[in-house]
Amino acid sequence: MRHAVMSHETIRRLVVARRLGAAMLGGLSMTMALPVFAQPPSPPATVNNWAELRATLASCWSVPPDTRGSLIAFLFGITKTGELRGAPRVTARRLEGHQEARKHYEAAARDAVSRCFPVTVTPSFGAILGESPIRLRFVNTPPTAAYQINGNITIFAPP
Repeated sequence: MRHAVMSHETIRRLVVARRLGAAMLGGLSMTMALPVFAQPPSPPATVNNWAELRATLASCWSVPPDTRGSLIAFLFGITKTGELRGAPRVTARRLEGHQEARKHYEAAARDAVSRCFPVTVTPSFGAILGESPIRLRFVNTPPTAAYQINGNITIFAPP
């Protein structure tokens, strides 16, 4: 097995590139996260970051039966005080199951958003929310690792 030998200059360039990449993200919370499941954990009293917002949203969703394979996605804004800015807009939907199940799935997702807001947020996180569009997906498929990058939030139904 051959091992590559890197010069000091090559190593220095890699370090600079890594630092530059981190600086370009400028505070973005980019993680490859384990799936977030809809469940009844007790949400934090005051939401201070994206992970706590995801947990709060997950705690608001009840997955209707007979809807395996369904998903619905919303786009909306949140004020700096944690209130919805206008009505969430459906940006994607794939509803599975019989007609009643499909209606219940969409209604359950809309109810989850209605039930969760307003949410109490810290002033610092509220300042971030006031500037960030939220893209929220409720998914009833087998869970996968999903990028949870700031306002891109995927909530999976429990297995």
